[in-house]
Amino acid sequence: MRLSFIFLLGVICFSSSAQSTFTPLNNDYLHFIERYEIKSGKLSNKFYSNVKPVGRKDLLSLTVALENDSTAKLSKVDYFNINYLQNDSWEWLQDSYPDGMSKGKITQNNTKKPLFKYFLQKKSDFYYFNNEDFDIHISPIFQFGIGGDNLTKNAPFTNTRGIEIRGNLNKKLGFYSMLTENQISYPKYVRNYSRLYNGFPYEGFTKIVDSDSTRMITDFFSARGYITFRALKNLTLQFGHDKNFIGSGIRSLILSDFSAPYLHLKAITQVGRFQYINIFAQAVNKQVPVAKDGTEQIPPKYFTFHHLSANVTKNLNIGLFETVVFGQRKVGFDINYLNPVIFYRYVEGHLGSVDNSIVGADFKYNFLRRFSLYGQLVLDEFNFKHFKRKGWWATKYATQIGLRYVDALGVKNLDLLTEYNLARPYTYSHNSSYSNFVHYNLPLAHPLGSNFREFLFIARYQPSPRLTLNYNFMMARHGEDYNFINWGGNIQRNYNLLRPYDYNNFIGQGNEANIQNIEIGASYMLGHNLFIDTSFQNRKVDYPETSENTSSNIFSLGIRWNIGKKQLLF
Repeated sequence: MRLSFIFLLGVICFSSSAQSTFTPLNNDYLHFIERYEIKSGKLSNKFYSNVKPVGRKDLLSLTVALENDSTAKLSKVDYFNINYLQNDSWEWLQDSYPDGMSKGKITQNNTKKPLFKYFLQKKSDFYYFNNEDFDIHISPIFQFGIGGDNLTKNAPFTNTRGIEIRGNLNKKLGFYSMLTENQISYPKYVRNYSRLYNGFPYEGFTKIVDSDSTRMITDFFSARGYITFRALKNLTLQFGHDKNFIGSGIRSLILSDFSAPYLHLKAITQVGRFQYINIFAQAVNKQVPVAKDGTEQIPPKYFTFHHLSANVTKNLNIGLFETVVFGQRKVGFDINYLNPVIFYRYVEGHLGSVDNSIVGADFKYNFLRRFSLYGQLVLDEFNFKHFKRKGWWATKYATQIGLRYVDALGVKNLDLLTEYNLARPYTYSHNSSYSNFVHYNLPLAHPLGSNFREFLFIARYQPSPRLTLNYNFMMARHGEDYNFINWGGNIQRNYNLLRPYDYNNFIGQGNEANIQNIEIGASYMLGHNLFIDTSFQNRKVDYPETSENTSSNIFSLGIRWNIGKKQLLF
């Protein structure tokens, strides 16, 4: 990654165009991006919504276009949401509206009574400073929640405090930083997941503070930070620790935000109907044991990712991607993989390497200003000769198909989503922990790893501007390992060790787990980015082979400020 950093420093002086930071990766923003692109009746020409996060300035352009589109049929709630998005990135309103029209939009974010004159002048910022040369926004982060779980006497809770800073220099160099200090006790099923994979969802380094490990109270820092700028008119660069999400649904089988943030250089090239993404990332191989006294560093691993996307029509987007995961090099990051315009299979053959290459495609089709059909195909390994033979272990692929329906059944702001995902056994795994699709012990794609089928149904209803109701339903069949046999569900494991069969492998083999997870929740916005949340969750797991079953009833109540709610639907 040193070469990437040198490259970044070398081109930064040529940055000349206005550049914003990116939107948050949380459920509200992801929903708004998809909903309002569908409502617009065409795919955005400012950003590609299947690659998230998107630029704040680019998202504002979509909201401005919607406001001026009389055919979009926006509701009172939609205008509230649009004002929320604009207030959240108000520094770019002047660039998004014609001269003289942005003043009213900017002042709508003003508070009536600032605190000590300089604080809380804006609804969206605790403190800000803004002029032509320098812009900065500082906001506190707070989340406190308490709940119950019938499977444990130790009540789940969340206690998070932190700070978020974003801004830009001369509207050319954007910067972002987020730091939180956390104490969290998860529900029992999340603790079990964390014991199995030795990692907590969405996070990196964590420590157990209680001597009784059954409680698994975690204490950890969480941090993100990056700089971003537009090196050329059509080229945006980002460097730092952050996450990415490729897709239009709830899950991503290509690259999700479920694991920890990772250091990466991202290049976004956008020309006309085409967008090309390059990610050069350094991940962490937590599977390698190191001394606990701090004398040894956890070894790195690396992955590179290319994604070419095209708006074939105003409603249809098709994308192709390739990625390769590698490590354990004497030279660190192999510079052969820095080539942004080459097929990685050729590089593997040229080097004689056995790295893990994955290719595939994705698509999205928006129609009737109500619907979005989307899908993904991932090919981890494919051999046509063996494909004809039943259940070859290395026929490794994953697929997704989903449909989003906004203003469903004529009910304004009732949005429905149904999604189906599957991954064959051993998909994403490899013969080394340096080349499996894992970062900090967590999958870089789907939380279940592989060897699963999953059905999702999501309903989101916003009956009034400040109230949002959610219904989340998940049903999955997951083949888990047992008796030390590798049945292809845990992608951390070496697929050459303790694999029972070469042929006749099928999804759900091993210790079959039938999972049903239902969550009903409500959120009320007290102020800008200040929410009260409550939810009830019922999660059942049935093991037909062993006649074991569990049923969890989990409730929660909490308040959060300037932070998204984590999705633990697995």
